[in-house]
Amino acid sequence: MEENQLVPAQKSDLKEIFELEQLCFDAEAFTRRQLRYLLSQAKGYFLLRRQESRISAFMILLKKKNSSGMRLYSIAVNPRFRGQGLGRIMLAEALKRAAADGFKYLTLEVSEENKPAVTLYLQQGFEVFGERRAYYKNGSTALLMRKAVGKSPEPLPNGL
Repeated sequence: MEENQLVPAQKSDLKEIFELEQLCFDAEAFTRRQLRYLLSQAKGYFLLRRQESRISAFMILLKKKNSSGMRLYSIAVNPRFRGQGLGRIMLAEALKRAAADGFKYLTLEVSEENKPAVTLYLQQGFEVFGERRAYYKNGSTALLMRKAVGKSPEPLPNGL
């Protein structure tokens, strides 16, 4: 596998993905079973990037039938590789794939307490269109964000 390339995750990557998930998201981390499902059965993309022979970042994008938005379900960047623009690289790829697949929006939710991620999304043109109070286990609010990727997007109803 090429270093520094975004490639589809494989079942053989699951152990390392799970470890990175635990490292990045602690109490909110997906279980190994949830990650296996997202890797093998969910509709969308599960992409990763390797540096120094380890996973430096991964991203999960989900497609939903009859939806105008592709959902950015997760971005995880290994703390060892933070500060190199990997989140921005992953986000650019997510926007490109959403547009290429005919979606009008890329949507996501993020904890209001995750200041680096919120800042990145705002810098990249995302807007907050809703929130879910006390959504996360620590009681923090989830910000619902979106960015238009189509040529002339229609307004999304609140909550999507």
